[in-house]
Amino acid sequence: MLLIVACHSIIHFNWNTHHYDLMLIQEPGWTNALKFLIVQYGQVGVSIFFIISGYFLIDKTFKRRRIFKTWFQMFCYSSGFFITLLIIGIFYKYPTVIQPLMQGSELFRTIAASFFPFFYGSYWFISAYILMLLCAPFINSLCQSLSKRANLSLLVLFSFLSIQILIFGRVSNWNNLTYAIFGYLIGAFIKKNNTEILKRMRSTAPMLAGIVFMTLLMLLFNYFASSSSPISSALGWTNQIHNGITLFPIAIGAFVFIIISRINFDRVPELVSRTIVGISSTTFGIYLLHENIFGFRILWEYVSRICYAPDNLLLRGIAAFSIVIAVFLALSCIAKIVDTLFVHPLTDKILSVINKRTN
Repeated sequence: MLLIVACHSIIHFNWNTHHYDLMLIQEPGWTNALKFLIVQYGQVGVSIFFIISGYFLIDKTFKRRRIFKTWFQMFCYSSGFFITLLIIGIFYKYPTVIQPLMQGSELFRTIAASFFPFFYGSYWFISAYILMLLCAPFINSLCQSLSKRANLSLLVLFSFLSIQILIFGRVSNWNNLTYAIFGYLIGAFIKKNNTEILKRMRSTAPMLAGIVFMTLLMLLFNYFASSSSPISSALGWTNQIHNGITLFPIAIGAFVFIIISRINFDRVPELVSRTIVGISSTTFGIYLLHENIFGFRILWEYVSRICYAPDNLLLRGIAAFSIVIAVFLALSCIAKIVDTLFVHPLTDKILSVINKRTN
């Protein structure tokens, strides 16, 4: 989630104009290539979420309550944000950045996005995650029945689908659901073949080298795709810089997952372990807050207003990193409060009522 927040900060945060940006403008040069590399590393974070799901759910039975909890949390944040702003609007004038969303024909789309976030696609990641959970029992049956070689062939197929668009930029069978399922399949494969993977990859050095190599290739791709070369234009890469080489963030996410899974957490101090667990429980809330149709506008507009860019390049990097950490922790605290006071009690109450009626 920290990588995802960093990705969105690059897109929306602007301490030069002191106003948020709706999107990251594509320009030639290494600076632009580096910015899009950080955006693509946000996809590393997304991939890790999907991989974690496959790793832990491959042996689990299907539970409708798991899907309901995810959907209901998304609904609470989405509708709650709208209702809160509607009440505030009675007494105060809306901030300039969200005024267009609350008037005219745009208001209908805002209401639809707020109360039907799954069908409207208000949060692409959460919607893809829910669809993945719905497909999980079928994927589990498939993975359990296939041989190791067949599972590898399936991963190769999805790998091709992820980069198919880079071949002449004409055809793509890649979407949010295939993305989620691919990550799930990787996590399931790691879980099923964990012992063999540990034997083959005893050292983390090759994986770290692979991460560095893929990162450099992603940076080169971004630089080349944003140039005006005839080859880049002919292959359609100029339109693919946002996603980049989609396979690489997924592969990097898999390497990161394997490396971290080797850590012996029994040796981690209890305070650190409890802190990690506490923060991790707020990650979906962090996403739902800062990717809300109102949330990202308000957040990055006001962060951009109060922050000033240092003159020194090194200090700029340190300041940008500090801002991401501060935003992450602040959103984590807000999400913890919202989940504890509203979302979790409402979820438990509804599930309790449903269980009583079904029993």
